[in-house]
Amino acid sequence: MLTTIQRRVLRDISLMFIVSLFVITLMVMFIGVAREAFNQGLGVIGVMQLIPFALPDALSLAVPGTALFSVCVVYGRMSANNEFTTMQSVGISPIPTMWPAIALTTMLSVLTVGLINVAFTWGFYGVQNVVMSSVERVAYGVLQREHYFQQGPLSLRVREVNGEDLLEPVIHFRRSKNELVTITASKAVLTYEEDEQAIKLCLTNGAAKVGNVASFHFPDTYVQRIPLKSGPALDLLTENPSHMPMSDLPAASVSQAADIQRRESEIAVQVGFSLLSSRNDALAGAELQSRAAGLDASEKRLHRLNAEMHRRWASGFTCLAMSMIGIPLAIRLRTADTMTAFGIVFLPTLLVYYPLFALTVDMAKDGRIIAQGVWIANLVFIATSIVMIRNLVYRPA
Repeated sequence: MLTTIQRRVLRDISLMFIVSLFVITLMVMFIGVAREAFNQGLGVIGVMQLIPFALPDALSLAVPGTALFSVCVVYGRMSANNEFTTMQSVGISPIPTMWPAIALTTMLSVLTVGLINVAFTWGFYGVQNVVMSSVERVAYGVLQREHYFQQGPLSLRVREVNGEDLLEPVIHFRRSKNELVTITASKAVLTYEEDEQAIKLCLTNGAAKVGNVASFHFPDTYVQRIPLKSGPALDLLTENPSHMPMSDLPAASVSQAADIQRRESEIAVQVGFSLLSSRNDALAGAELQSRAAGLDASEKRLHRLNAEMHRRWASGFTCLAMSMIGIPLAIRLRTADTMTAFGIVFLPTLLVYYPLFALTVDMAKDGRIIAQGVWIANLVFIATSIVMIRNLVYRPA
């Protein structure tokens, strides 16, 4: 059972966290996301469709800072009111008053991991689908302002936009065989076909050129469809690790390791056959170099897959690491000034935690450290906070 002071601390932190999270999330969503969406020409309907998919990402970014802010406010105020001094003067340790914050931020850290997983997968692809479904409206808005628009494999430049008519368009895109197609016309009308996820261009009086292979002229109307999603469907060996569900990451790592073994075997067979047949020139040939490059890319992807799971968990537990370092710092500051306490506590977090975390993530992705190395920033902050809490108890200010 919680003591009276623990219940009060938990209540104060929870109330401060809920109010602050609501305000900060609103600011992120409507000042950041909504403004950028309007600038891209999505309109009110597009923004409303975008908000559910952008919300998990906004929350995952806001929760750690909000938890730190709440901890600083509550413990800074208690210290300024000499509550900890009073407790220690009658032989009561201040550590029990810290457990509600640690327990709450631990639960919030687990919740943040879930939010990160949702944001990186469902949220990312949801935002893509909303933007893609609004590509027609976005394209006309961008072309009116800048006379140039690019989306996926398509780049489009026009002289002027007159209603739905794109005057003197110049279109570039690449087909499946990487052939560059260039189309010019006197007029074009752009529409988006949602079922095929493709842009449809109705062109009038123009010419088309397919690489250096063919060219033709069309005096009347010519229809060109350009798929915005090119290439085969993604699988465990091709999908971006940053946008895979965490449940798929272990299976993807196993598949990637098997792919590395297959590539190594193929290289070994080719090298052995070249040596046996005295074809030393083949050892430096383009085919072997291509296989070696494929093996290198496969090994790099395996490092990314191994680091991705730890990156998401470590990123979620930023909430606990930041809050634990905030507790003793806020108590030492002994100030009820909310913004002063938060600013002083957040500064070392900003200057130390995030650069260290980004460095270890990059090193883990490159294979320079083990995947578990992304936890270094969290462990450093948690270990430092334990030392500071111990000093606070045995060497009170």
